[in-house]
This record gives sequence, structure tokens and C-alpha cells, in this order.
Amino acid sequence: MDIELLKEAIELKKRGFERANKLRRRDLKERTHERWLHGLNGLFMVREPGTSLFDDAASLQQALDEENVPFCFIGGVALQHWGEVRQTADIDLNIHCELGQEEDVLKVLLSHLAYRDEEARRDFETHRVFFGRSSHNYEVDIFIGFTPFEKRITNRAITQDYGLGIPLRICSAEDLTITKTVAGRPRDWGDLVSIIQRSGESMNWPLVFEELEPLLALYAEEQRLPRLQKMVLDEYPDGLPGVESPDSHE
Repeated sequence: MDIELLKEAIELKKRGFERANKLRRRDLKERTHERWLHGLNGLFMVREPGTSLFDDAASLQQALDEENVPFCFIGGVALQHWGEVRQTADIDLNIHCELGQEEDVLKVLLSHLAYRDEEARRDFETHRVFFGRSSHNYEVDIFIGFTPFEKRITNRAITQDYGLGIPLRICSAEDLTITKTVAGRPRDWGDLVSIIQRSGESMNWPLVFEELEPLLALYAEEQRLPRLQKMVLDEYPDGLPGVESPDSHE
């Protein structure tokens, strides 16, 4: 094939990709609740009603509420609302539990979930993390926190209709951004792109950076903060309230 013709074909494809991405970003920002539920149901469709990942999340929520355990869903469940609908295979929760009350929480969890394996028993005792399975065999990761930040996560949680008849309690967009940045896996940075595109304009960015700065310092991952700031400014070149250029600190 003629090299110039090949270059033209590649350029056309590149423009097509750019146009598709522009449309995806527009649709993400303008997504209605009805269109979101339609996409959610299509992606997580199950053969038997009542057996989806979100059904099991709702059932777990009911058990925790009955015992007044403060919690909220984080991770993939919350991402469906604050970012772009994508496949997720597990249920992640943050539970706030004062020191010394772990056994009370464990009793509630074991009344509704099974340990994922024998090692998971030790994980709860040594790491304050519960690795379990739900009634329909979905993996459940529960982080049992006692710090002021983890209490603030549960206090800032909202309820969101997932088409189940019972709204799910999910973390705020700000706290999902914070936890994704702290986790810092490649998948988390990919998720942050869609969260910024979907929810960036309405987010309280000063709160995000205020919470992140000491957390990242504890993990010795301070470089993640300017990376997040750059991602926001790449999406919103005209700027957003409370978002400074990383270069302004140099």
C-alpha cells in the first residue's frame, strides 16, 4: 500500500478514536439516572432475579443497618455511580468500628457472610480486614477502620438508587477519589479518569486535597497529589475551584 495512503488511513482512524472519546466523555457528563440504570442492568444482568452483586450488597446493607453498624460501599459499587459503568466482581465496604468493638462487628458479618478461606480468619485479627463471600458467591472485602478519616467517610456517605427497591449507601465522590488515589493501582488511576470526567465539576476539591495530603504522607506517596491535580486540569483546562496547577508549588 502507498505510504501516504497508509498515513491518511491512520490519521482518519486517529480522528475517529478522538471523536468517539469525545462523545463518550460528553455522554458520561450528561448521563441521566434512567440511562445509567439501563447500562447497569445490561452489564450486570443475571439469569435469576435477586442474585446480582447489587442484590447481595443490599442484603448485607440491611444486616448492618439492623445492628446500627456505620458503613458505606466504596470501590466498584460506588464507582458505577460516580464514574463510568464497568464490570466489577466484588463488593467493597468501609466500616467504622471503635477499637475493642471488633468482635461485635464480626458477629454481624458472619451471620451474613462466609470467610473466603481459612487465612481470612487471621486477616481479620491481624489486619482488621474481612475477606468474605456473599450468599451468591461474590467476593466481599470489608475494611474495618477506626481513624477519624474513616469515620468521616461514613458520615459523608449518600444513598443512591440502584434499581433494587432499596437505595445503597455509597461513599461520596470525594472519598472515592481519595481512596482510589491512596490505593494507586493502575486500575485506580483509570477509574479516576472517569470519576473526574463524570463528577469533577461538582466535587469539593479543597476537601479532597485536604484529606489526601496527610494520608499520602503516611504512605510516603506524596507524588500522587500533583499527578491527580494534573489529571483534573487536563480534563478542565480552564480550571476548577480549589484545583491548583502542580507547577505552582515548585
